[in-house]
Amino acid sequence: MERDQLFSHINQIEDNMEKMQKDMQILKEFAVKLVEENVSLQMEKEHFEDLLREQSETTDGFKQNTLKNLYDEGFHVCSVHFGTHRHGEDCLFCQGFLNHRND
Repeated sequence: MERDQLFSHINQIEDNMEKMQKDMQILKEFAVKLVEENVSLQMEKEHFEDLLREQSETTDGFKQNTLKNLYDEGFHVCSVHFGTHRHGEDCLFCQGFLNHRND
């Protein structure tokens, strides 16, 4: 290999290395953005799960209290006679259902 070819080849390698360094910097910046976005999404997901958990607990309590109130007002809450009036009589199915919901 002649001297001119050698220097030309070295210059080409240097150019390729500079391009690779620029590409690496772009890739590194992109990776940082992805990590930041991932952290942000993870925090948002945890916040959303907390809200869902709170809403679920509130909804379950509301449903339970609503069914208990219906039973106390004299209506069946069991699947056998749901919504019909109990005429002051206790219903073992309703009581079993309400007790099961409290467990």
